[in-house]
Amino acid sequence: MHEFSIIENLIPQVEDFLIKGNYRRAHKIFLDVGELSGVIPDALTFAYEICAKGTLLEGSELRIRVIPVTASCEACFLKFEVHNYSFFCPQCQSRELKLLTGKELKVGEIEVE
Repeated sequence: MHEFSIIENLIPQVEDFLIKGNYRRAHKIFLDVGELSGVIPDALTFAYEICAKGTLLEGSELRIRVIPVTASCEACFLKFEVHNYSFFCPQCQSRELKLLTGKELKVGEIEVE
C-alpha cells in the first residue's frame, strides 16, 4: 500500500507547518484526494491512525475530501463532471477533453490550535 508512504511523507510536512507557525496542535487535516489519484481514501485513514501515533499529529483527525473528475471539451468548451470514466463530451460527443480536476493529492486545510 503506497498510502502508508504518502502519510509518512505528509506527517513531517504538517509537523513543520505547526512548528513554524507556533501552533500547539492540529485538530483536523483536510486532504483533497482526486478520484483519479490512484489512492484509496480508507487506506489513507488507516495509515494515518497508525503513523500519527507519537507525533505532533497524534489525536488529530484526517478528513478526506474526494475531488470529482471534471473536464472541459476542447471542441465546444463545455465544462462537465465525468462519470463512470466516460471521457467524452456529453454535449457534442468529442473525446478531445482537457482534464480540470480529479488527480489531486494535497493538503487542503489544517485546523489548528
